[in-house]
This record gives sequence, C-alpha cells and structure tokens, in this order.
Amino acid sequence: MSKETPLTDLHYDLLDRAMDERRLALGMRWRDLADRAGLSGQALRDIRRGRSVPRDLTARNLEDALGWNRGSIQRVLRGDEPEVAAAPPPAGASDGLSWWADGDATCYELTRSIGGNPFSARLVVRDGRSREQVEKELRKVVELARIQLET
Repeated sequence: MSKETPLTDLHYDLLDRAMDERRLALGMRWRDLADRAGLSGQALRDIRRGRSVPRDLTARNLEDALGWNRGSIQRVLRGDEPEVAAAPPPAGASDGLSWWADGDATCYELTRSIGGNPFSARLVVRDGRSREQVEKELRKVVELARIQLET
C-alpha cells in the first residue's frame, strides 16, 4: 500500500462491493475466494471491512483470484474501478479444472486423460452457477466422452 494515501482516505466499502460483484460474477462463495487467494475467511473479512490493509502479496493473490489486473485493489481503495484481466488468472486450476473471466462470463475447462489422450470439456457460464456445480456438470461430460471413446 502506498505511503502517501492515509488509511482514513481508503474506500474499503467500495472494495467490499467490487469484490462481491466480481465474486458473484465468477460464481464463487466468499470461502472459494479466500481459498483461491490463500487467505483464511477471517483475514478476507478483515480486509473487506477495512480492519486490515492487504500487503502486496495478499493484494496480488486476491487480484489473481478475482481475475483482476495488478494494482486493481489499490485503485478501488482510492475510489476507482478494478480492471478485469484479459488473460486467465494463473491460480485458477484445481484438479484439472481451470477458469477465467471473459467479459461478463466465467469460462471453465476440465481436462482429463481418456485412452492416453488429453480430453477437455469447456463451459461458459453467465448465470452465476457455482464452481462446484459447473465442475459436476463438466465431470458428467467427460464421463460420457470416456464411455463413447473407450467403447
């Protein structure tokens, strides 16, 4: 956090609102965001409520988890808008599932090996479905592909 901006001038209410809007657009719960950013739920709540100033590494992890460009948290705290990253967040992979923001949508891709060959299933979500629900749907698609390709 820059030393020239007094803590009293930072807009944590705007940060909380921007993170909430982005989290919902990505179909995440607060717990999902905390997990992706490598934070405890309490640490994330403290940041949202202005009880804690995110250090550089924490801010970068949150920005990655939210699919924001570097420096977005500081911009929001100063009253500006976050910038959505054009590329997929690097931390968006879990057990072969990756996700990234694309405008108002969240894109998910699940990759598995079928018969020794990579197989990927993608789903573009605009309706706020949770990551868990999307992963469940993609696993069904992969299983149907496995049945078709291995018979």
